[in-house]
Amino acid sequence: MAGCSALPDPCETPEDDCPSQEESDNSNVVREFIQRVWNYHWTAKDDEALLAAHAKGNRSYVPDSIRQALDELRSPTTVRHRRDRAGRPVRSSGPDDYATCVGAVHEVVRNLRLTILDLVADGDRVVAHVAVEGVNQRLDGRTDLPGAFGALPPTGQPFRIETTTSYRIHDGRIAEDWLVFEPPHRRAQAA
Repeated sequence: MAGCSALPDPCETPEDDCPSQEESDNSNVVREFIQRVWNYHWTAKDDEALLAAHAKGNRSYVPDSIRQALDELRSPTTVRHRRDRAGRPVRSSGPDDYATCVGAVHEVVRNLRLTILDLVADGDRVVAHVAVEGVNQRLDGRTDLPGAFGALPPTGQPFRIETTTSYRIHDGRIAEDWLVFEPPHRRAQAA
């Protein structure tokens, strides 16, 4: 406030702005998670394996590198919080939950890339504001099934959205996360 400097005591006491070692370590867990899980470069062989696994009913297939990153960076009991397409809260967990999610996203988005725009840590919490970019196109090429964000048919067009996820880190692993995301079709309806 402009008038604070006129008071004998400052209105605010400056605090050290340096993150603690815990906050720095927790931020690194989130950075590494985004890089190794979401920004993994899927090969043509990986794509074929995903399609084959899905055809056999295995919805939790991901390449070994992603599986290893998930094993190292998140707890087997990690709880994910988000909202479904209708806006209802959804909570999921389990050893294959993240792998299923990653595979489902890869199935409908080509050239996925997450860029961290801002990362804020406070104790065991890390908030990541990211830009998500890719192409709304199904891996199997089908146009009779939804693409990214439920688009039917998949648009085949590049997209860029921003999302925020809050992570709780425990013992150097993601224990819980909350995705704050409003699909583009819901934003358009609100406008």
